[in-house]
Amino acid sequence: MTDSHDENRTDPGDVARMRELAGAWVGAQAVISAYVSANVVDRHHVEDIVQEVAQVCAEKFHEFDRGRSFASWAMGIARHRILKYYRTRTRDRLVLNEPALEQLEAALERLEPAAEERRDALHNCMAKIQGRRRDVLQMRYGEDCRVADVAVRFGMSASAVSVMLHRVRTELLECIRRTLAQGRA
Repeated sequence: MTDSHDENRTDPGDVARMRELAGAWVGAQAVISAYVSANVVDRHHVEDIVQEVAQVCAEKFHEFDRGRSFASWAMGIARHRILKYYRTRTRDRLVLNEPALEQLEAALERLEPAAEERRDALHNCMAKIQGRRRDVLQMRYGEDCRVADVAVRFGMSASAVSVMLHRVRTELLECIRRTLAQGRA
């Protein structure tokens, strides 16, 4: 007779693979999202396709060659998902063919290191934004809420929220520029 606790235990190797996959996906998700967004107009379809790519990456992670870039591998999966999406939407007039998708994929791969630097700089600069300003940013961009909804939540006017967001974005941009300039010095 087996102990029910033994049946529910996760293999330590599986946990390590899940952590590796999670780390790789977090590092590549912005590039994948940008690639899909550049090829699919409807934001909801973009989200669906990115989720499909994540699911396929999880299902096929055991096939991933650790000698390759995870982002490149995942972009190949994204390219196939985008082509599948357009095959089901043949009535749309604006459809990129596979060579065009491959060129866009190659361009994004070339930009990936710079994007990684910018993401790191943004992350560091975001950590400096605190309090209500941070909460307003999170609600507006993290939760994709309208400015009017943010204003109601924080008891502010919509114009005050817009001004705050403009100032914080300007501050973030300046911080990112300084951080990137220091990295090159």
